[in-house]
Amino acid sequence: MLIVLIILLFLGLNTDLLQNVISGNIQVFTSKIGGEGNIAYTLMITLIIMLIHNALPVIPLFLVVLINNSLLGSQFGLAWSVLTSTLCAVIVFLSARYALQDLIVKKVSKTFFSKVERNGFWYVLGTRLFPLAPTSMLNVVSGISNVRLSHFTFATAIVNLIFITLYFLLQEGLVSQGINKFEIGIVLFSGALLYYFIRKITSRIKISKIHLAK
Repeated sequence: MLIVLIILLFLGLNTDLLQNVISGNIQVFTSKIGGEGNIAYTLMITLIIMLIHNALPVIPLFLVVLINNSLLGSQFGLAWSVLTSTLCAVIVFLSARYALQDLIVKKVSKTFFSKVERNGFWYVLGTRLFPLAPTSMLNVVSGISNVRLSHFTFATAIVNLIFITLYFLLQEGLVSQGINKFEIGIVLFSGALLYYFIRKITSRIKISKIHLAK
């Protein structure tokens, strides 16, 4: 409920700013926010923009990162993007858990929830590395399920760090200075393979423990 109030208040007071972000007119947005010369105001606005990204499928992460890079610089912008993206995801996760879980859990198979709970970390990591739905929906679904908060937070932080760092490299022009698209593809493919092998190893370890317990 608090998230809804914050977003509605922001929308009511900053309709033009939000329209600039959604339409991709980042230069106008950053010039207005940067012109204020108030770092606290800038941090508050960028935090709310990140919260909207995590709660509603209207602003892509790439644009949010571009805003932070433009307003806060590469180093602080990167750190702030990773921190706020993880924090806002957790806020939406907890809001969904306390506001919606009791209403939804009765209508969903208990088998599904038990599988998600047992593999919570890998469920979150996999759906974020290979997203089939917007981030906002993943946050809500994870909150409604029985995924542990620690698993959700850790997996979210890992994937956010990977993608946000990649976005910053692209925005800083490092792709054209020696890192080509083919190499980026290799990095992403390697990450997928690493995920697959780690998932296989942990599954075998669990099976071995079950056999030993018997």
